Amino acid sequence: MLSYNIYIMDYNKGDYIVLLFLREAAEVSSSKKKWHLESGYYLYVGSAMNSLTERVKRHLLEEKKKHWHIDFLREKAEVLAVLLLPAKTSNEEELSNLISNYCIAVPGFGASDCKTDSNLYRVRFGCIEKVFSSIVGKWRD
Repeated sequence: MLSYNIYIMDYNKGDYIVLLFLREAAEVSSSKKKWHLESGYYLYVGSAMNSLTERVKRHLLEEKKKHWHIDFLREKAEVLAVLLLPAKTSNEEELSNLISNYCIAVPGFGASDCKTDSNLYRVRFGCIEKVFSSIVGKWRD
């Protein structure tokens, strides 16, 4: 399981990006929607303005009550990495918009509470480093 250290953060709220790997094509269904996903790598954008580390820790669990779209995806996809972006305010929409420049959006996935079309993006393996580098470069200060 991935680990984290909350002691290196100034505050425990902000945004996060989860890198997932879907070994084979799959249908992912929530209580109201259904998505057909190709095998490959995906980036999921989220925010947690109460407890960033607890939200991410929950996403890493395999057994849990399903609430968010990512919970249904986690049944079939493996978490490879998580990028935490502690902040006083959420930048979730800006992150999604930035990632959409590099990746293919999965329409309607995880974006019910923001003004983006998606919070899940299919990314080519060779592009993952470029996406993470651009995010870290933009939010490092």
